[in-house]
Amino acid sequence: MARTVRKRTVFFFEVVEAERGQPRMEHQDWRSFLDRVAASESYECVVRSADDQLVGVIDSAVPVDHLQLAKITGEVPHQLDRSNGTIEALQVAAGKDVVHVTTICFLPYANIIGVLPGGFSAPRVSAITKWLNGVGLPWGEVVLKPVIHARAREKLNRIEAVTEFTVQLEGAPADTVSALSANGGLADSLRSFGQRHPDTSITLSLKVPQRGSRLSAMRRNRAATELRTDVLQFMPDLDEWVDESGVIRSVTGRVAVRDPHRQSLEYEPLDFLAHRITAQCDVPLAFTDGRSVDLRYAVGEIFAAARTHEQALQEACQ
Repeated sequence: MARTVRKRTVFFFEVVEAERGQPRMEHQDWRSFLDRVAASESYECVVRSADDQLVGVIDSAVPVDHLQLAKITGEVPHQLDRSNGTIEALQVAAGKDVVHVTTICFLPYANIIGVLPGGFSAPRVSAITKWLNGVGLPWGEVVLKPVIHARAREKLNRIEAVTEFTVQLEGAPADTVSALSANGGLADSLRSFGQRHPDTSITLSLKVPQRGSRLSAMRRNRAATELRTDVLQFMPDLDEWVDESGVIRSVTGRVAVRDPHRQSLEYEPLDFLAHRITAQCDVPLAFTDGRSVDLRYAVGEIFAAARTHEQALQEACQ
């Protein structure tokens, strides 16, 4: 049965100062900045990123604070002529480009933005950051930090052992996976599998044997401690993979967390992505071509997700 929707994720980021410690800012006047972009000539809103060009566009017919960030790669897609069965380069009119688009909405509090990429190749957090700093913000250079549930980071820091860990990756083009950073064993393995099996969903699962297995308690404890080391080493790569590629489907595990009041270890399941405030949405194929999502549909999905998670978003930035 043919798919009728594409899965997309709405991400939330806090815009903070690009200084040591990345301090928070007072809520800024994003409307004035967006009005300035809307009034600018198109060439004034272009920022180069390696071989690509990033272009910011405001649709005057959409009344909410938003931005479409388009990436021009210079690639030439191909098209199939069903009448004769031939494939040829898509003819693009002079003065037009094929683009990958991410929709960004600016929430009315805490300098938080909601982001909905149009596809695997759409601009991600590093491109958004580069464009914002490239066109120039009145309050100086910034960085984007994923919005984390209150208290979640502190809990992650109390993990003392990991007994189970499972990562699921979406099928993705080999070049998308090859571009991912990998600074440890888990990331190296996942990237290697992704490169060898492009467009294939991949699940990597590691589990320390339970009591009653042939392993002694000492060996089980050592294995759980070593898995914790590998998992924590994977966390920086995981953040980048989630933000930059869209290939991560789920990351779950079973961990031992120390209770600060009783000084005892408690084993519990953990969703390693749940500490980030995100929202899944189904985009009907009529509203996406794989490179972008219809602007009005994207804006509606982002603000709907923001309303659903408003309390968590505000608490996270207090």
